[in-house]
Amino acid sequence: MQSTKIFQPTWALQQLPVTMKLTNMEWRFLICSDGRATVHQIQRRLALSDKERDFILNRLCASGLLTERVVTLDEFAQATVDIPSTQGEPRTFTEYLQSTESAPSHQEKSMPAFSPLPKPSASQPAARTMSLQSVIQFILNQHPDPTAGHLATYQVFMGISTQLLKRNGITSLRFQDDRLITDPELQTAIAENIQRVLKVPCPEEVFSQTPPPANK
Repeated sequence: MQSTKIFQPTWALQQLPVTMKLTNMEWRFLICSDGRATVHQIQRRLALSDKERDFILNRLCASGLLTERVVTLDEFAQATVDIPSTQGEPRTFTEYLQSTESAPSHQEKSMPAFSPLPKPSASQPAARTMSLQSVIQFILNQHPDPTAGHLATYQVFMGISTQLLKRNGITSLRFQDDRLITDPELQTAIAENIQRVLKVPCPEEVFSQTPPPANK
């Protein structure tokens, strides 16, 4: 099954020709293919249709930029966990693995409409605000090489759902004024990706305490 496969870059990104041109989504897909994420997981992060996923993956493989990584049995079984499947009849472990190779893929369900949030009470504790500028600077400071620092920054943010970033008005990492993030879901996603990419926890210095808005 295509979606359970795992790919990794054939070349280090710093070694690619400076004249190489890919679409924005192809660059995103290439960076997300870190040898650990499955095709399905990358497709879900980037909100791609099956057709878009296959087109981009085929182009990157045909260009020699991606190579399929041979996975162990445990890795293959783990890769099938988050793929939608019907209940079906009881089967052995071997039969289960075989069924994932031929099971049809399903479109992800659309997100439900947002419900109005209740107004915060006067006793509600102060909310935490994350400084996007501080986050990016922290990532850059982890690498003495500026190119590696910028690459790590893109790896952190490209591992976050596109819808979640757009919901918070983040469409680019190039900005003059700082952007303050109050969405706990986005804060958690950024912190988790910093841990995944840099292998260090997100520092408390990127957060500040802001008082809750007054009731009207």
